[in-house]
Amino acid sequence: MTDRKDKIKNITIIFLLVMLILTFFSNTIMNYSLVEVSTQQVTSGQITSKVRGSGSVEASESYSVTIEETRKIATVNVKKDAEVATGDLLFTLEDTDSDELDAAKKSLNEAQAAYESAVLTAGITVAERQSIEAGKGSSLTQKQNEIAAANQRVKDAQAAVDAAQASVDKIKAQIDAVSNSTADTTAEEKAVLDAEKKNSEAQDSLTSAESDYTPVKSAYDTALSGLQSAQSTYDEAVALKNEAQLNCDKAEKAYNDDKTNNDKKTAWDNAKTALDGSVSAMNKAKRQLDTAQSTFNTCQANLNKVQGSYDSAKSAATDRKNALSNANYNLSVKKLTGTNTAEANNLQAQLNTATAALTDANTALTSATNDQKKVTDKISGEVTIASAYKTMTDLQEEVAKLQAKSIGTEITSPISGTVTDIAVTAGTTVNANDVMMTIQPENKAYVLQFSVTENQAKKVRVGDTAEVLNNWYGNDVSAVVSAIRKDPQNRSNSIIICEMKGDVSVGDSYTLSIGEQSSNYDTIVPTSAIREDSNGKFILIIESKSTPLGNRYYARRVDVDVITSDDTKSAVTGALEGYEYVITTTTKPIKENEQVRLASE
Repeated sequence: MTDRKDKIKNITIIFLLVMLILTFFSNTIMNYSLVEVSTQQVTSGQITSKVRGSGSVEASESYSVTIEETRKIATVNVKKDAEVATGDLLFTLEDTDSDELDAAKKSLNEAQAAYESAVLTAGITVAERQSIEAGKGSSLTQKQNEIAAANQRVKDAQAAVDAAQASVDKIKAQIDAVSNSTADTTAEEKAVLDAEKKNSEAQDSLTSAESDYTPVKSAYDTALSGLQSAQSTYDEAVALKNEAQLNCDKAEKAYNDDKTNNDKKTAWDNAKTALDGSVSAMNKAKRQLDTAQSTFNTCQANLNKVQGSYDSAKSAATDRKNALSNANYNLSVKKLTGTNTAEANNLQAQLNTATAALTDANTALTSATNDQKKVTDKISGEVTIASAYKTMTDLQEEVAKLQAKSIGTEITSPISGTVTDIAVTAGTTVNANDVMMTIQPENKAYVLQFSVTENQAKKVRVGDTAEVLNNWYGNDVSAVVSAIRKDPQNRSNSIIICEMKGDVSVGDSYTLSIGEQSSNYDTIVPTSAIREDSNGKFILIIESKSTPLGNRYYARRVDVDVITSDDTKSAVTGALEGYEYVITTTTKPIKENEQVRLASE
């Protein structure tokens, strides 16, 4: 019994000792599971903030060597960083026509063939062709009036035929009413039935032909109107392009007379831009004209395909209609055989007169229809010829201009300076207005620019000296802020432009530091302690809580605004007393109010 009590006593003692040990070491064990943080105390003092930026040296002004035609480079006669004087040979070009001139000549040959084909197809006289070439052809209004008049003549002729037919039908009805002839009219009645059948078939054929002809004719009229409108638009675009070319030539001459005048250079650039715009508009109008011409040619070809069938069907319908009238006339004559009444004789005379009038009306309708086609074909031919002639003469002028401004095989320097970039090599084909070489004019400054925030820009003034941080080779290089401008790529930022002096070249890369005067601040924290999330900038400070087992430390968030910064410190404002410890680094990411372990523990 005593042994059992001793065992229980010993177990109890051991348990209490273990609990005591765990109690004393629990703080240490727990600390090893917490995130370790480093801290620094909030201070006050001075901060000298600096604005830093990096960039490459470039010329404040440069001249771009270009040509106005597409040519192939034979040799490059200078090297990068070479000093050149006005008139020095820069490039030698291959002794061939430019791509633009070759293309213009090819287009001219095609246009001449198209014009000759249009003249021969229209079948006009030499005098008529010369009149069109001289621009003395009829106006658009005159053409429209001619077509309208021809259409009206057909309409009037058709109305006359309808009226004559109505008169014949009325007299025949009267003859049927008074006729008392007992003559055998079987053959004549059969002839009338046959004529009516053939007339019905001919009218059906005409209706079918009209269903094919009408939409094609409508499409042709629309295409003709579109072609005339496109021609007018193109003529206006050519006039504007010629005016822009004249202005550009004047601006170029003015600049060549005084290459040091930047205003004249700007005026020439603006004139070239306007010329490019007018050329683009002219080319667009030309493409629209070509499309309209192609559409018109297609519609004209389609009309020619159905015109013959329509004319044949219309002529056949007229013939069958006349045959039916003759058969009815013969029937009426047979019915009147043996009748000698004055009324019958009078009606027959009227019928003869009305039938003759109907024949004359049909003849007039056929003539008006033929005239209508002749007028349409004539106007269509004139429009096609005028358009083809205009295209041909425009291309002749373009070829002449390209030949006149051909630059030969040598390109020389228009200014004195340093070659800062060469964009082409021997064998390269250069497009018109592509930059072939860049020259830094003599006695022009070098600059370096970089983008900064709006707040940083407020700390910098024109005239501030910038420190060159990465002048590794000890070259004599200095930098001064020469301008501050809005950043066109980001309107909330600014561009700091520094003038670079000393041993610098285009393309050199430097990092600049621009400082402001020192200022005193009440609350300064390490820059590494400042964090940021969607709610803004903040710091985490250490908050201590006492427990029976010792102090516990927690990370508490304090929102701050950064006033200014230098390389390591930042002046801030926020709910701080000035004696707090801020968390600078952590072994793991931490959250607000999370328990942490100090690095010194």
